[in-house]
Formats: sequence, C-alpha cells, structure tokens
Amino acid sequence: MKIRFLLFPFFIGLLVNASGLLAQNAIPTLVPTTSLPSAAPEAVGMSSARLKVMQDRMNEYVDNGQLAGVQTAVIRKGKLVHFDTYGYEDIDTKDPLKDNSIFRIYSMTKPIVSIGLMMLYEEGRFQLNDPLHKYAPEFKEMEVYVGDGKTEAAKEPIRVVDVLRHTTGFGYGWGFPPNQVDSLYKVGAQRGAMANNREFLTAMSKLPLYHQPGTGWRYSVSTDVAGALLEIISGQPLDKFLEERILNPLGMKDTHFEVPDAKDERFITNYTHKKDGTLQTIDHPSMSKYCKEVKMFSGGGGLVSTTNDYLRFCQMLLNKGELNGVRLISPKTLELMTSDHTKNTPHAGGPIVLPARGTAFGLGFSVTTDLGATEMLGSVGAYGWGGAAGTYFRIDPQEDLAILMMIQVMPYNHLQARERFHNLVYQAIVE
Repeated sequence: MKIRFLLFPFFIGLLVNASGLLAQNAIPTLVPTTSLPSAAPEAVGMSSARLKVMQDRMNEYVDNGQLAGVQTAVIRKGKLVHFDTYGYEDIDTKDPLKDNSIFRIYSMTKPIVSIGLMMLYEEGRFQLNDPLHKYAPEFKEMEVYVGDGKTEAAKEPIRVVDVLRHTTGFGYGWGFPPNQVDSLYKVGAQRGAMANNREFLTAMSKLPLYHQPGTGWRYSVSTDVAGALLEIISGQPLDKFLEERILNPLGMKDTHFEVPDAKDERFITNYTHKKDGTLQTIDHPSMSKYCKEVKMFSGGGGLVSTTNDYLRFCQMLLNKGELNGVRLISPKTLELMTSDHTKNTPHAGGPIVLPARGTAFGLGFSVTTDLGATEMLGSVGAYGWGGAAGTYFRIDPQEDLAILMMIQVMPYNHLQARERFHNLVYQAIVE
C-alpha cells in the first residue's frame, strides 16, 4: 500500500489513501502544514478533476517502481490549490514520504544564490559588466582551450554577468564529445575536495576555459563562482548570507547546506535505476555528505529543502520579489533577471542545450521565449530551473502560476516526469 498526503484546501483533517480503507498497516496522514493561503482550484480558474489527472499520472511513477516517492504542488493567484505527497522516503524501510520531508535540490540552489547576488547589485556593490578579476584577481589572465592540447589567452575578461548567465567559459567537466578540459576539470574542479569557496576560486583560475568569455552558453560551475563572489562582496560566508538575507526572512526554516541532526530523520534517500529498471540507493541519509559537517558551500548545488520552503521562494518570485511584507528584490531587477540574456549567444557544448527550442537563459533562470518552439504547454515569459535528482519548478507571471515537483532519482531524464508534470498542470487551467 502506498502512503499519500493530499491537500484539498476546502477539506481538513486526517486522510488515508482511498484504496487503503484503513486496512492492516495503513497509516493515517496529516494535511500538510503551510502558511501559504489555500483555496479550491475552481476559485482560481483551475479544475480539480484535471489536477487529479496530473496527480494520478505522477503517482503512477511510484506504483510502477520508477520512483520511491513524489511530491507535487501548485500555486495560482496567490493560493495553494494542490499539494500531493505519495510514496516513501525509503523503499526498504517503507517509511512514508511526509509533507516536510527534506530533499536534495541540487541546482535549484542556483536561483536562490542568483537572487542573493542581485540583492548586492541593488545595493550598488558591483555592476554586471564588472570584470570578475576586480573581486577575484586570480581570474585576470585566463587561458582558453583551442584544441590539440593548446590554449590561447582570453580576449576579454570574464564579467559578473557571465557568471550569472553561464557564459564564462567554465564547464562541469562533461564534454560532448569529451576533450582535454574535461579531464582537467575532473581533477582540478572537485568542489567536494575544497576547504572553502576561496580555495575553489583559486583552483578554477588555473584551469583553461572551454571557450572565450561571453561568446557561448555552457552550463557550468558559474553559479558556484557566483556564490564565492557573493562571499567576497558581502564579507559573509554563503550559508550565513543566505540565512540572514533570504531563508530566514522568507520563513524557509528547513533549507540548509547541512542537514541539522534534529532533522536527519526527515532527510530522504536518493536513488538511481539499475539495468532492470528497479531502484538502487546511491545516497542514504546515514552516509550522506549532507548529514556531515559542510565547509564548502556550493552555490551551484549545495542546498537541501522541503516543498513547503521552496513554495515560499516561488511565491516571492510570483509577487515580484516580496512575500508577506518582506521584499528581497525589486520588480525591475527580477524583470532583468528573467529576460533573455542569450539571444545572440550560441550553445557552446555540454549536456544541456540552451538557447534552444524556444528557451533561453536569464540571470539564474531558464526563460520561455517562443512557446511554439518548446512544443509544450506554457507561456512566453515563464521561468524556472531544476535539480540533478529531478526536482523542478516553474514560475509563470502571465498565469500567476507556480508549479513545483520534488523527486529523488539520478539520472531523471528518461522518466520525462518533469515534462509530464508541467503539461498536466497547464491542462488543468480552465480560466
């Protein structure tokens, strides 16, 4: 029997999976707690029946053994209209997934750090066209790989805007096809081996760039560099800055670089698929680096969080930078961040291809620029990102909509869970 938490805003109390009928071993479940206001879907132009279609399809991933658990949430017009938790924190122990279970959000750390850096921009602490070496002198003279083991001097400096939009020339050590820079990254850019972000910057400055700065888009450790830059400019460690300036003000009490001891039991297992399609543990909470002392705060992928916490971040974005009277960033700054910053910038390698298929990149987010080219439901101007274990969010200002999915499996691509979730939420909009 699968364990489920359902939120129908007009119904409160204890719920059980409808098929369970309180059978032996059935566990009653509590309605998720969130301070976001809720409403029936029909009150904000969505269909309960159509959202149920989405919910059922996502739950099938658990029933089919492709996911241990899945959590989905939808906000429209400032109201939480859907929250569903289904499956397990761990398939071996059969501990049920909870409304406050903690997930590895990996690259969904990037939008949070990007907002943090742009908060300093609003304080006049830097300009987007500033060279990176103004704040980190080790990047003043960079080399660029040109093939056959050869490099040439960078023609232009890496700028702060490049760090935010992934046009630095950095990479992740994933080449298609692989080249010499990939092997250098695998040795010299291992963030887990670094004592702190300053040491990480020094290591990065010694590696050749994949391409000339500003000339191409390549998904990379750029946001890790952004996190280190944030530390330099603010004078605070990244974890403290985020805590004081973003997480605490937004009430994101379960978002951390290191899972506190008191919350270990809520941190769930991460999986991969074996050749036969069954799930295999790759990161158990008892052995996870997230449950040990963390000193290297990865701005590109170091945070864990809950659905409730990340929903608050999403609602802040929908509100153009403000939540419950706390403003993090101005509407005009967010408008700049969610504009197309890759219009004349070609893809320059790596496994994620942007700009492509109607999607560009801004300053910390991917942005929909041509709906027809995406071949998906949605809106021009919608933006968001995802994480390596399959987590995904999208903000749609035109529809006043935020959608969020939390899963834990690597790689996630072949499941197409993100695409299915995305389209099935949009088909539930009826007004």
